[in-house]
Amino acid sequence: MEKTVTIDGQKVRFRASAAVPRLYRMRYKRDILMDMQRIQNEMAKSKAKASSVTVEALTLFESIAHIMARHADPDNVPKEINDWLDGFGTFSIYQVFPVIQELWADNLKQKAAKKINPTERKMTTALFHLRTVQLGISLSELDLLTIGMVNDMYAEAANDKDGEYARLAIQEDMDAFARGG
Repeated sequence: MEKTVTIDGQKVRFRASAAVPRLYRMRYKRDILMDMQRIQNEMAKSKAKASSVTVEALTLFESIAHIMARHADPDNVPKEINDWLDGFGTFSIYQVFPVIQELWADNLKQKAAKKINPTERKMTTALFHLRTVQLGISLSELDLLTIGMVNDMYAEAANDKDGEYARLAIQEDMDAFARGG
């Protein structure tokens, strides 16, 4: 999913997909879901106290925004975050972060819509690791999977437990599927 925001007179595209948490983790060695929660908490505190967000929250925000912008437009967004930020005179966390949050939420809703048994629990690092253990996924195998793949696998495992399907596929069904008909 993508959204475009005007920042300092420039149109900037942001993209959310299952690759974003991995890209963020590889680049910054941090958990994007935890960092987005931290930013949200800092923004709520700053509004309540009529103060500015912390430098740490601002840095996390800039890193997330850069990853999502580069993911949307790798040819035009510089690889280095400082080079990207130098392209703007101003860059408001209060303007851009709500758009990023909404984009991420829409991305998660789109993924959940196709599942029969979506979970209502908020995904955290601990819950994600629990799901991988429940599915029997090793750490080395986890390097080959995205968060979305693991979530889909967990949803399908839950679907399998809900009862029998009306009819099991037979060889003719599989052959028809392979032919596209």
